[in-house]
Formats: sequence, structure tokens, C-alpha cells
Amino acid sequence: MSDERSYYRKLRKKSATYSVNLPAKQWCDMHHEHFDWDGKGNDSRFNRVRHLNAHLRALRNARLELERQSRPYQLFGCIDLAESQNDAVFVHTPNPNSTPFPAELGCSPQEAVAPPILRCRVDRQRYQVFRSVARGSQVFFLVPRRGEA
Repeated sequence: MSDERSYYRKLRKKSATYSVNLPAKQWCDMHHEHFDWDGKGNDSRFNRVRHLNAHLRALRNARLELERQSRPYQLFGCIDLAESQNDAVFVHTPNPNSTPFPAELGCSPQEAVAPPILRCRVDRQRYQVFRSVARGSQVFFLVPRRGEA
């Protein structure tokens, strides 16, 4: 039990202090951060919600940080409902590699209805929600609306 409390305390701290630090990186080629490498969010709905909250907290921190940047960037969260270890916060910029900017997300261009587990956690005034179905898994992309604070 103590190990679990410690794990979630570290998870909260990691997501609360998440920073892109684009000036130091100078560019990002689909840079991403996972918060559930071990797939603990797959164990129960309670654990899933804790990991989703960590991802959303980190995405919010990145959004607030990058809004102050003058250089172009692409920011989005990726939530895989079947496999929580695939959830990630992505940052992409023009880069010296051959990766196109902006990157194609591989989802429908129509905004989607968020599933119940996301619906109450994602502010639709700040984020667009898109859906992709690949290999039988539903993946949702959370894309900040530009000009929203």
C-alpha cells in the first residue's frame, strides 16, 4: 500500500511539474511523454482515472507554457482507451528531420463525442476531441484550441 501511495505521489508530481522547455530543445520531432509505462491504468477504472488526470494535467501545463511561444508548434494528447501505457502528451515543431509539420494525426477531421471517462475531464472550450479507430482500439486525440487560455 505504501508503494502504491508513493507511486501515485510521484505520478502527481511528475505531471504537475511537466515542462516542454522548447527554448532548450529548439525543436521537437514528435517528442512525447508517457505517464503510465507499466500500464497500471489498465488494472482498474480508479487507476485509469488517476493516470488520465496525470496526462491531462501535463497537457494543460504544456498548453499554458507553449502559448507563450512565438515559434510554431503542434501539441496534442493521445488517449488509448484499451492500453493506458500508450497515452502520451506530444509536442511537434518544424524540425531538421524529414518529419512533416504539422503531423497528420490519422483521425477523422470531425470532432468526436468524448467517451464518458473523458467527457467530464476535458474542457471542450479549450480542447478539440478527435477519434481514431485502429486495430480495434479507440484512440482519442485532445488538441488545444488556439487562442484559448
